[in-house]
Amino acid sequence: MVGRFLTIGLLLLALVFASALGQQTKRTGFKTRENNVHAPQLYADKLDFIATLVDLPGAKNKQSYWELSYQLYFIPEEKYFEAVRHLPRGGSNPTPEQFPGRILLAEGHRKSTRIATLRDRTITLNGLPFKQKVPDVQRTKFAVLMTSYTVKIFDAQLDTTVTRAGIFLTEPFETTGGDQNEVTARTKIFLNFGVNPDGTLNRSQTARTKNDTSWK
Repeated sequence: MVGRFLTIGLLLLALVFASALGQQTKRTGFKTRENNVHAPQLYADKLDFIATLVDLPGAKNKQSYWELSYQLYFIPEEKYFEAVRHLPRGGSNPTPEQFPGRILLAEGHRKSTRIATLRDRTITLNGLPFKQKVPDVQRTKFAVLMTSYTVKIFDAQLDTTVTRAGIFLTEPFETTGGDQNEVTARTKIFLNFGVNPDGTLNRSQTARTKNDTSWK
């Protein structure tokens, strides 16, 4: 699962720079880097955006709350790799503003004070127009979807406020059945957060199953 997503941090930058500077590296599977391969079949007509505060020790405390600002962007392939070449080497925390040419798909802000249940702690946007917002010439295999977020969580049980801002990156498509050559258009974007008993924050954009307690 880790290999399917480019997330913020050193792993993100290592993979990003490897993709940008080593585009001729031979790999097997669908994700072999090829420039500007037109692939409109990999673009869903609509996307669902699902943001969840998965774990919070003080969720049932009425003083607890969580607050989320988010933007979902499409970044054309050429614009993405051009921007990557200009990012500083080493540790960095890229922002959407460093990626000119991005197309805004959705944005919003919500503060939730009723968070006792998982349903209460979930923000869902269904049927966001996607394919129609992307010019046909930019519907290529290695374009990027970027989720930018700022989260603030107060846990009254821990008497702790956790804040974090960052980005997640992923492809317009997703692999199926564990085979890198079997892909389908991505239809859902996930954004997951969780506060540990020690007050630290977990975050992920992986699809979660009922029994999944792992974080990437």
